[in-house]
Amino acid sequence: MDASSFFEEESSRLAGQGYGSRAFVLRGKRAYGFGFLCALPLIAALSAWYFSLSPRFLWAERWQDFLLFAALAVSTVPLHECMHALVWGLCCGFSRVRVRLSPPACSCLAQMGRVRYFFGAAAPFLILGLGFSAAALVTGGWAFYAAAALHILCAGADVLVCCFLPAARGILLDHPTECGFVCYFR
Repeated sequence: MDASSFFEEESSRLAGQGYGSRAFVLRGKRAYGFGFLCALPLIAALSAWYFSLSPRFLWAERWQDFLLFAALAVSTVPLHECMHALVWGLCCGFSRVRVRLSPPACSCLAQMGRVRYFFGAAAPFLILGLGFSAAALVTGGWAFYAAAALHILCAGADVLVCCFLPAARGILLDHPTECGFVCYFR
């Protein structure tokens, strides 16, 4: 079953059981714009901390650092979606996760509470953004800093959607085509 048909069936079933719904989604360019704005203070904090240390190249040959960053940059979007899939797969079962390659997206086909949704939605930020930040701060390597900033930027809309979670009380369904979720409540 694809993500859109699951979402429509579950939405109809929950509405038939008397649940009301409220969408917490960022559509199209708004997801990119507000995600970018949400990520900027996080990147600024990382930058202030990183540049207060002594940034350096990891290897004597600078091209090796550029090659490392290029490999990390090319893998950003697939890694981002795989982090959603991995965590939602662990929380809800891997058979409930759908990953789309063009355009890249991941959707979970399960009813979730706020905690499960949070960990799946925030996984790219928590694992990749903070992971590369820690690597940058420990090693001082600029390639890790640049990768951290890139992953935090890519996870900006996810972080913003996680900020909506305190207002969502009920059953959450991941939206199959937009960034966000729909909350069903009584």
